[in-house]
Amino acid sequence: MKALQGWWQRVAIALLFGAHHALSAQVGPLTILDRVTVDARKPIDFHAAAYPETLYVGQQTTYQVAVLLNADARSRLRRNPEFLPPELRGLLAYELGRPMRVPPRSMNGGVYEAHVFQRALFPVASGPLAVPAPQLSYALPQSSSYFSREERYVVRAESAHLVIRALPIEGRPDTFAGAVGVLRASTRFDATSARVGEPLILTLRVQGIGNVKLLPRPKIEIEWASAVAGSERVQVDTSGALVRGAKEFDWILTPTHDGSVKLPILHYDYFDPYQRRYAIADTRSILLDVSAGVLVANDDVDVAALLSLRERNATVQSIRGLVLDRPSSRVAVLLLCVFAPLPALLLALRRRTPTSKRVARVSGVDMLQMLTASTVADSDEGADARRTRRVLHAALADRLGVSTHQLVSRRQVERVLRRRGVGRASTQRVLTFLDELDERGFAASTRSDVGATTYARVAATVFDLVDSEAVRGGGVIPPASRTAALGSALLLCVTAATPREVIAQADSSTVMTRVVRATATRDTAVLNAASFQRAVDAYHARRFMEAAQRFADMARTRPLDVDVAANWGTSAWAAGDTVHAVIGWQRAARRDPLANDLQQRLALLPAGARSGLAEVPMVPVSVLLAIAVAAWFVGWACVAFALTRRSHLHVRRRDPVLKSVGVALCVVAVTSAAVALWGRRALDPTDLGVVVRPETMHVAPGADADALGGVSTGDVVRVIEQRDGWDRVHHADGRLGWLPSIRVVALPQNAAAR
Repeated sequence: MKALQGWWQRVAIALLFGAHHALSAQVGPLTILDRVTVDARKPIDFHAAAYPETLYVGQQTTYQVAVLLNADARSRLRRNPEFLPPELRGLLAYELGRPMRVPPRSMNGGVYEAHVFQRALFPVASGPLAVPAPQLSYALPQSSSYFSREERYVVRAESAHLVIRALPIEGRPDTFAGAVGVLRASTRFDATSARVGEPLILTLRVQGIGNVKLLPRPKIEIEWASAVAGSERVQVDTSGALVRGAKEFDWILTPTHDGSVKLPILHYDYFDPYQRRYAIADTRSILLDVSAGVLVANDDVDVAALLSLRERNATVQSIRGLVLDRPSSRVAVLLLCVFAPLPALLLALRRRTPTSKRVARVSGVDMLQMLTASTVADSDEGADARRTRRVLHAALADRLGVSTHQLVSRRQVERVLRRRGVGRASTQRVLTFLDELDERGFAASTRSDVGATTYARVAATVFDLVDSEAVRGGGVIPPASRTAALGSALLLCVTAATPREVIAQADSSTVMTRVVRATATRDTAVLNAASFQRAVDAYHARRFMEAAQRFADMARTRPLDVDVAANWGTSAWAAGDTVHAVIGWQRAARRDPLANDLQQRLALLPAGARSGLAEVPMVPVSVLLAIAVAAWFVGWACVAFALTRRSHLHVRRRDPVLKSVGVALCVVAVTSAAVALWGRRALDPTDLGVVVRPETMHVAPGADADALGGVSTGDVVRVIEQRDGWDRVHHADGRLGWLPSIRVVALPQNAAAR
């Protein structure tokens, strides 16, 4: 009975496709020639049209362009005309075959040779749509002479106007996803038998008339296996009047229990634009024998005791995702590290600013000795006054941190002294003494040995007075102010690098908004905890596949959760699913490489899933990055303070100890950052994949290429190149070859290393 039913179904499909072939025959290359009117006055006539002009969204309309040449134009034409196609908006186009040449035929009283070009157009939205007029340019000589000049012509064809209908709502199935055409479906497995926990590939092939590239993937539910969407492949045939082809959808099925199972009939809903109704393409059911898996738990082995699950620790998870998991936070830390050397660089540049030549800072006693030693026995009083004034000016300029050119006039000296914190009385005393030196220095010359000693003592007293009242630190700002300025600069950097989300949250003054956010966060945490607990309960109840499926669903929504990924791998391992065990444990270990329990889990895997490029080095990337950031900031702070320190004698110099400590910390920061960068690259799962079934590796893409040995289920490979359904991979043992793409499932790319 079933065989008879299948025979009648095949007959019905053949009759249906025969009807559509008859329909396609009505729109052939000669259709436009039968429906256009030729202008006999033109040596070359040009026409365009679309058939049909009223159609549904996703239905094909054939756009035809015809170039008609009479005998005279055909003999005079020296080069091919230039065709400028119209700009197609809101349409997907396919070239239908090759341009066709129609032998000369009688049309409207003349004989014309026709050249027809065809395109298949598929509208993507409803409403009226106009296809602009195409353009044809050609040149004809004015006479039959070879040297005759050519005259250029430009002609335009008609514009095509289409009316696009929306798909009807009446009779539309609830599972309809937008497929349009005349389709049929079939299914197949990549193996005739399977084992519990070992994946196999289910392929759904949908073929027929229509734009197969836009066919959507259907949803399937299978009771005896978990399904994960795989790759897709498309084949398009445009050699006929109607575009046809096939599209294949793959799913990775992991059987959950053994025995004889049955793949149910899959339904693929589509809209038939020629029959103007919705239809269903049904597949056949397939029987499959599933044997018991070697890793399935039984009553004699307590798998839950052998491999315990990780407990949920919300605090640890929140700390893990606090800084490096957020791109904005990573940018903020990077900006802070870039701005950290700025204070020290500014101080270093300020110190190297060229200034006038200064004498070393001295005390009043040193100045007295200097002036006394430089006294000449036969010098007059004016020379002593001028020498004392010159030395005092140089000492004051160096002490106050200014140039001697800024102490030329009486007003400049008063302004500098007051700005540096010298009192009014002391300032007035300095000005009076300088006035006296000016008056004595440029008066009549008289010999005086006592005057030099007197000027030296007064100058020393005046300098000590200024030195005791003027501010320290080169006369710019005191040390406390410099510390405050350094802190302000750092605070400015933090403010500039603060993520926009944090600023927006800080600027939000609506209490209700904050309450709603807090409530939503709390509700999400409660739901996550409930889902986590249900998965744990299923694992302890020995429903390992259910637990693995629950943890897998949570891992898709929370890809950075280490505990969820680790428990996913543990549940899959208990259920005999080696592939998903490798994915879960590899993902968790690369997020938390220092976890001993995860390293022990990886040791249970085969060599191809834990060695070579699959090895997870125990590199504390987050700790090294934290050390690098802290050492970088402290090191540059030490360098900045070393550039601003002074000795008790007010001699400007660098502190060698503080500077050495800062340089050493900067070296530690760079070393830690380099090791962290290496560890992050080693832990990065990008381009890594897991082999889902045993397969032979080939030296070239193709099953007929030479073999390079086999790969096992769960082996980790790195995908280097993809070509025509084949992946060029680097195996964990060092081999380099090609594997079918359907045999490799990728590790999650968002499981970045920490």
